[in-house]
Amino acid sequence: MPDHIHLLLQGNGTYSIIDLIREFKSKSTIQSREFGLSGKIYQTSFYDHFLRKDEDIEKHTRYILENPVRKGIVKSMAEYSFSGSEVFDFKR
Repeated sequence: MPDHIHLLLQGNGTYSIIDLIREFKSKSTIQSREFGLSGKIYQTSFYDHFLRKDEDIEKHTRYILENPVRKGIVKSMAEYSFSGSEVFDFKR
């Protein structure tokens, strides 16, 4: 998405979600500077949602992958080159 990112992550007990997001923002900001971008690229806070055991992970994954379609950026999720899943192989 041009103005936000969705991540579906599984923890391993090494990092807290706060530490993980802080590290992601830091490294991607440094890299963006190497590409000539300047200014603030992230908001200070973020929204998180932890999936419960009774929640459907496939439903949430599909929601994330179909977001560019709902926003009218592409006609199918296969057309959006900035998304994917290392776990689920949805028929696109």
